[in-house]
Amino acid sequence: MKASRLLIAAGVAALLPLAGAVAQTPPPADQPAEPPQQGATFESLDTNSDGKISKTEAAVSASVTEQFSRYDQNGNGFIEKEEVTNANNAQPADPSKQ
Repeated sequence: MKASRLLIAAGVAALLPLAGAVAQTPPPADQPAEPPQQGATFESLDTNSDGKISKTEAAVSASVTEQFSRYDQNGNGFIEKEEVTNANNAQPADPSKQ
């Protein structure tokens, strides 16, 4: 009984380095390393903390890139926090009145 416990403990100890190597193995090339970013915050996109999001910073989020011009209301090539607030609070156009 004591010998079998010792054998199990030795087996587990021998496999620990293998577990560490498997945990550090990168994903295959056909799988993304991380899932696409969902629900990015202003702060997470503003990687240089200058208070605005450039087109380069926005490029990590497909949805922000697609809507960049909607958010960049003053057309200066950056999205400021106030512009995001204004865009998000704007009433959607009523298609029945057009």
